[in-house]
Amino acid sequence: MVRDEQPYRMDSLRDPSELMQPERLGALQQTPLSFTRILIKRMVEEEWNIELQEISVDENGNGRARYSITTPTHEFAFPIYSQKISEEKKTDRITADTWDMWGFLCEGDPDPEFVDWQFEELPNVRTGRATPDDVLIWTRANRSSRFFGHIVESLEEGHQPDIDFLAKGGYLIRSSGYYGNGLNGTRAFAALGDDHPLNEPYLAQMLAAYMWRIFGYDLADAIAKERSDDAADLDYEIRKYLGTGNSSGMGVAIFAVNHPKLIHTWMRTREIAVARVKTITPTNDEIRKLVDVLHRAEVWFAEDESDSKEFFLAKSRISDGLNSIRKKVERTSHVDSWKELTRWADQTFEPETNEVLYSLLLDVHPTVCEGLQDALITSEKCDIQPEMTVERLRNIINTDYAWALDIDMSAPGANDIFWYRSVKGEEPRLGRKGESTAEEYALPVDIALQVQQLVEALQTFDASTTVAEVLLDHPEHRYIIERIQSVHGLAYAEIRGNVLDSDFIPLHLVALVKSFWGIQKAHPANKGWVKGTFFQGAPLPEDIRNGQHSYWLYPPRPSQKTSSEVTQ
Repeated sequence: MVRDEQPYRMDSLRDPSELMQPERLGALQQTPLSFTRILIKRMVEEEWNIELQEISVDENGNGRARYSITTPTHEFAFPIYSQKISEEKKTDRITADTWDMWGFLCEGDPDPEFVDWQFEELPNVRTGRATPDDVLIWTRANRSSRFFGHIVESLEEGHQPDIDFLAKGGYLIRSSGYYGNGLNGTRAFAALGDDHPLNEPYLAQMLAAYMWRIFGYDLADAIAKERSDDAADLDYEIRKYLGTGNSSGMGVAIFAVNHPKLIHTWMRTREIAVARVKTITPTNDEIRKLVDVLHRAEVWFAEDESDSKEFFLAKSRISDGLNSIRKKVERTSHVDSWKELTRWADQTFEPETNEVLYSLLLDVHPTVCEGLQDALITSEKCDIQPEMTVERLRNIINTDYAWALDIDMSAPGANDIFWYRSVKGEEPRLGRKGESTAEEYALPVDIALQVQQLVEALQTFDASTTVAEVLLDHPEHRYIIERIQSVHGLAYAEIRGNVLDSDFIPLHLVALVKSFWGIQKAHPANKGWVKGTFFQGAPLPEDIRNGQHSYWLYPPRPSQKTSSEVTQ
């Protein structure tokens, strides 16, 4: 039961007009309600057993591997095909058809013929086929160009890799593709039963991401042993410190715009947890716990040397802010509620720092998330309401979309950009209006502009006219009318920004979605593409099968072992 000293009020949730600004959304951090966190919690509590059943690779890593994953109710397999490709062929773009490795997550124990067939299909990621009775996820990945080779060479020479160097990225394997929920014939999420261990959103995808993490260690060990009889094994502490790399770009930003009901559901659930935690009057022990995790996060951000560029707050700034918050908490003899601390922090520090604080408060008080996990699932069904009058539609627009009406689309640069998918590979891209022949393929992500165009069209209709009559004359407005009607009353559904502005940063929307996935580190390459890390510090298979509960976020950097220590 959630310990609400002063039960939160629904009107205490943070104001959507501020929170749903793109720049503000880009500051969100992972929480216990993020999907990686939900998966790890379930795996540990149920003591899943993950075992490497076979691995057969040569000194370059060419070959195969297979894992079994046993839960209290189900058994899964994760077969992998591995190969070494040249750096010239290596890319994380969704159009790529050559990867260092690909694999699939499936039910049961697949026979060799089925595995062979899937390995033939997997490279054809846009046209290949799986089977919905068996396959949950298709996925592919690349070795990190910087870190994987360094680890293999170090192990081959009989010593551990350089921790300081590895910390710059925090992963060995990086993936940008998890294809499931009906894609390529995989099983749809809605077809998973109530007793299925992956019946929460994105748990199947996150399990595949976790398996790439584990395979990275096993592949590095196997290659090193193929090259040298005296090779060392990758140290437990290093394996636990490293996570899974991920590369995401414009496609994720488009997802955020195209799924307003889902975004509202996830945001509202998160905001309820935040509202709950603010009301708590902490005990001395809980205050000490917050001090401990603040210090842990402070060090972790200070050690992160990645370049945030101009898109995110510098990690050093976040660390400094957490240091100030920690010192304030340490000086405080009594806390009436966490509301006082968060109010002060909101007035003092940047959003990124404050979102880390909220995440840490939820970690200290995990019970505030109880009962909210099931609320992460929602129907995205949208239906047109043809009988609605123009007067009613105008009132909804004026109430829910005042932010869109306030955008001056005639301002310099405000209507310069369009979003589209390339003909070859359907890769998401940005184009500049008037300079590209692809403009006719522009995607309908320009919500603010569509709202303004609809309002202009409605001026020619009487208040009593129905939506059906409007659409007879203006069928081009069906999409935006249906959207307005369907998300009415959902305060966190719309991202309140102009995606057509030349200064718009799609990376903010990518960061929003990744906060729900559970991304930790983020390394922006440009305003539409970011590399990141999942599962850094998360329990390893041996920890999970033993049900070892421990706080794994913001892991401390392992100490560097010497060659003599390795050989003892």
